Amino acid sequence: MNEHGDGREDRDGSRPGGDDEGRRDGRPGGDTRFLQLEASELLYSEAEAVVRPAVRELLMEAAKEQLRQRFGRQITALAELAVDDALNDLEASLEIETRIKRHREDRRTDDRLREVFAARTGGGQSVAKARARRGKRKR
Repeated sequence: MNEHGDGREDRDGSRPGGDDEGRRDGRPGGDTRFLQLEASELLYSEAEAVVRPAVRELLMEAAKEQLRQRFGRQITALAELAVDDALNDLEASLEIETRIKRHREDRRTDDRLREVFAARTGGGQSVAKARARRGKRKR
């Protein structure tokens, strides 16, 4: 029920003033300013709210068009230069990353660790002795 206890609900199923969300004025409850306005006042208020962003957008479009007319080729060349430099940096980074991965793979110690511990289980011999023994077997 709403604060009047009459069971009324708005069209969307919510109760006037019964939301737990905060109001814009900081008081608890839903924003019910729209209930205090005539429809025409509500629409005018919304129209006022979009005027500044719309003007800003139009100014941005006009500025872009003017820049294209006066400096189109230079702006395009500048953008191409910046993109080329960024792509060159990216390619260099990818190459370095690949080299680091290859280096890490080459340094993998898994096999060497297995070899160390396998040598230790073979009677407590050192790794050097185990390698020497393997070298003699291969001959």
